[in-house]
Order: sequence, then structure tokens, then C-alpha cells
Amino acid sequence: MHHNGLETLSFEEVVGIHNLLVEDFKKSKDPIEPQGMRDGGALVESAVNRQHVGYGNNLKYPLPIHNAATLCYGVCCNHGFHNGNKRAALVSLLCHLDKNNLTLREDIDQDDLYRLMINIASHKFAPKKKTSDISDIEVKEIIKWLSRRVRSLKRGENIITFRELGKLLKEYDIHLENPKGNFIDVVKYTKERKFFFSDEKRIGRRVAHIPYPRDGMDVGRKVLKTIREACKLTEVDGYDSDMFYGGETKVCKFIVRYKKTLGRLAKT
Repeated sequence: MHHNGLETLSFEEVVGIHNLLVEDFKKSKDPIEPQGMRDGGALVESAVNRQHVGYGNNLKYPLPIHNAATLCYGVCCNHGFHNGNKRAALVSLLCHLDKNNLTLREDIDQDDLYRLMINIASHKFAPKKKTSDISDIEVKEIIKWLSRRVRSLKRGENIITFRELGKLLKEYDIHLENPKGNFIDVVKYTKERKFFFSDEKRIGRRVAHIPYPRDGMDVGRKVLKTIREACKLTEVDGYDSDMFYGGETKVCKFIVRYKKTLGRLAKT
């Protein structure tokens, strides 16, 4: 949903983030159990609705960083999920920024991010004396923190890891195969008939040979461009960047990139 150019996250997207985190942490030492929403989803809905608070067309938090901050605060502090609220709040924050073409700067320390989430969850930003609405003061502190650490995404910039790329390409029956040295083949499969009456066979053809350091490393933009061109997955072929990267893949990207912080949050 968007208000005058501001993109927000829907209830379904926030629940989807929780579900992907459940999936990702299933085999870890800190699975998200029990999973799912408390109170029939009303608390998650209330957290999501913080993005839309205002009078008429005037939003209380009209700027992307401010709006992302209030969403993060709501998901974290409403405790709408039985478990994993801090993790869902952090990934929701990152997805909200991404939707509005913003990202955390490269030099942001994961310890810093961990402390932010712990401070939000334990209300460290709240003043000692009770005032009418402490949440406003706390959200202002999150906004301050983000304002110093966020930058705009450059056009066409969409970094993913080789692991995520592998998952993404599988959707198109394209596979990363035969790793050798620091390279790997990109193999595209198609179903073909040798003769008109013969059965279809799945045939793989190597369309590219790309540098491949290891699964968890980021794929360089040039390499990504090469793959998309070789596999005919460019805008010219009818696949814009959003279709190619897909919402779910973006969530997975953040889960992989901030795994260390998410893992630490699981223990608190």
C-alpha cells in the first residue's frame, strides 16, 4: 500500500515475514516455537496499522524512515506473535526501508543493530518519568538512530547472495552446477522433443560460466547482469527487477544477510 509515494507493509507481508523466519530457524538451536499469531492476529494488525495513523490524508509518520520506525516499534512491542517478535520487527524494518529505496549503510555494525532491537524491546528509550505517550518518544529515538545510518539505494542495485540466486533461478528451471575452482556453470533446462512423435525430454544447456567464491557471498552486479542476459530474464524479455527478485526473495536476502543479529535476538 502507498500514500503519496510512501510504500508501507501489509498485514499479509508482516505475517509472511514471520512465516519465513519460522522456516529458516526450524533447524537451528532456536526455532520459533510456538509459531503463529496471538489474539487472532489483532495485535499484529494493530502494529501494521501504526503506519496509517493520522488525520484525514495527513499521516502522523509520512516520511519513509519515520514510518519504518513506527512499524518496527509496533511489531516488536505489541508481541503479536507467540515468539520471534524482535526478529520479525527487524526484518519488517529492513523490508519497509527497501520498499522505499532505502538501505542500511554498509558500515553498520551488526552489534549496533542488535543493541537497537534490544533497546526497543526493553523500552530503554523510554523516559524515566511517565509522560502521556511514551511510544512517541521511543519512536523518535528509533528515527534518530535510523537517520544517521540509512542511505538511498542506487538504481538497479539489488544485492543477493549466491545461495539466494540459486533459489531464485530454480523457479525458472535454471541451476548453478559443476563448481570448479572459483567458477560455476549456469545451466538452463528446457523440455524438448527430438521428433514430432517422441516424448519430451528435459535438456540442460550451459548458458554462462560465472565466478563463484562461495554460497554466502554477495553476487556482483556485473555477474547478475550477465546471468539475466544469458538466461533471458531481463526487462527486455519481460522480467522487471521486482518480478525477478520477488518479495519473498528480498525477505530471504535480509534473513541471510543479518543472520548473526537474528540468531542473537533469538536468545533474548
